[in-house]
Amino acid sequence: MRKSLKTLCAALGMAAVVTASAPSAHALVSSFDVLNFKPAISNRTDYFTIYSSQTVAKHGWNAGFYVDFAHNPLEVAFPVLGRRFAGVVDNTITGNFYATYGLLDWFSVGMNIPVVFWLDYVNTLGPPFGTGTGASDSMTELGDIRMELKFRILNNEDKLIGLALVPFFTIPSGDSTHFVGNGTVTGGIKIALDFNIHERVKLALNIGYLGRDDVTIGGVRIDDQLLLGLGLSIKIIERLSFLVEAHTEPVIRDLFENEVQTPAEVLGGFRIKVAEHWDINVGGGAGLTLGVGSPDFRAFLGLNYNWAPEPCPACDRPAQVEARQITIDQVIHFEFDRANIRPQSYPILDDVVSIIKSNPSIKMVKIEGYTDSIGSDAYNMKLSQRRANAVKAYLVNKGIPASMLDAVGYGESKPVATNDTAEGRAKNRRTEFHVEQ
Repeated sequence: MRKSLKTLCAALGMAAVVTASAPSAHALVSSFDVLNFKPAISNRTDYFTIYSSQTVAKHGWNAGFYVDFAHNPLEVAFPVLGRRFAGVVDNTITGNFYATYGLLDWFSVGMNIPVVFWLDYVNTLGPPFGTGTGASDSMTELGDIRMELKFRILNNEDKLIGLALVPFFTIPSGDSTHFVGNGTVTGGIKIALDFNIHERVKLALNIGYLGRDDVTIGGVRIDDQLLLGLGLSIKIIERLSFLVEAHTEPVIRDLFENEVQTPAEVLGGFRIKVAEHWDINVGGGAGLTLGVGSPDFRAFLGLNYNWAPEPCPACDRPAQVEARQITIDQVIHFEFDRANIRPQSYPILDDVVSIIKSNPSIKMVKIEGYTDSIGSDAYNMKLSQRRANAVKAYLVNKGIPASMLDAVGYGESKPVATNDTAEGRAKNRRTEFHVEQ
């Protein structure tokens, strides 16, 4: 067996953990939660459990669910003998149902509801966490509901680094006697940093704090925790990305000194874009330590829906035809140094589509892409061409014939403002639509 000691490392005195009489099944008893797969619910479609700096669009939605299976997330062993004594939580099948709403472009609010569909719980500890008989029970439980906010501080759409703050708290709705709830309110904050490494490669770093009750069960003490996470996203093709993540939540009191108090896990998998707003997530992972909630292995499957509101009414349309040009009063946002269109710009392009379709006199549209002066001339020329091609591909996907569209990148040529200031460079990073009738 891969793990000789897991989670509740109580030596020979585990029967004396707690001697109080057993409460009802869902009484609020301070405990700890072994459901360590916690989706990053306020992302668009970036990672599984690691937070990026991006938020959902204003008045947009991000919703979905994950189902994950974890094997042996909580065990008891004799450390002296170096072998497993008994399982406490042998297997779990958990569903996480979540939704996030964008109140502003930089601010969102979200909720996650975990439901344990299957829990193999072995009563080895005695009251109030079991009978101490070693009997096995299978049950369905509710986990602790999580509420969170997300504030984007730095936007990495045209910068190298993005930054967001994610304060959160949990409601003690889970059954703490079976280790799927903490029994009390917990709360904390995460700092999300992300970096655009390459056109197809992203990196995210999470650092946070979880405040919780000081709990000792079976000789294991769980108190306030440091939250650390790292994620890497690689876009293989347009609709397929490979993700790898690692996270750990060590107890701050004995930081990295006790392996049982330092759960850690690695995850890997794929995100598949199956339709315009829909993504399927599939993957697996394993525990890296003997910590509370670190399973021998894990497998998960998820479905995510991301929606942005339709364009504004005609009076506020971001695009209109003027003097043989479709003018837009908003910037089409691309990921930094990449040709991927940000979802928040979809309504602008949808309005361009509507204008082309509603004006039969338009026979041809030339899409011109421009950059600022940062980078070499040759590189900017290639980047502007890729971005113009990406806009063309979006319009074609929305029903505009490819024969009506001509995409040309002009790099840093034809600036409309100075490149000596950040404001001027922002104006020079633009997309223009010229009409031939």
